[in-house]
Amino acid sequence: MRSTLKTIALAATAVSLAAGGTFAASRPANPNPALQEHHRYDRSSGDHDSADDFMMPAQPTPVRMTPAMTYKPRLHQVLAGVRSAEKSIRREEAMHKLSAGAAGRLEAEAQGIRQRAMAVADANHGTLPKANFQRLEASVRKLDRDIVRLS
Repeated sequence: MRSTLKTIALAATAVSLAAGGTFAASRPANPNPALQEHHRYDRSSGDHDSADDFMMPAQPTPVRMTPAMTYKPRLHQVLAGVRSAEKSIRREEAMHKLSAGAAGRLEAEAQGIRQRAMAVADANHGTLPKANFQRLEASVRKLDRDIVRLS
């Protein structure tokens, strides 16, 4: 009986010491809040573990309105021709009718046509003027002829 009481007493002491140590460790070293706040904003201390040190005041994000997409038939026709040409290039290269170098040159030419079309469309509010459209269409037809010629 005496041994059981000693065991219970020792277990209770151990549990209370562990709980007390945990409680003491969770409390700040300096209980004075005024000094603690001063230390929190003291940038010379070099101790920046808290994410609150670098918090910026919240500012509303500006909303940017974009116009709805509208159908631009000339731009769409040029880009569809370029997509078709790129598909033909990949198909001919897969069937080993085009060398890797020729396919690369043709893809670069297709990319150049696409970039020119987008640059002109950006400068003209999304539309292609008739003269630019005719030049781009001629470039797409030439690209198609080059694909057939090189394969």
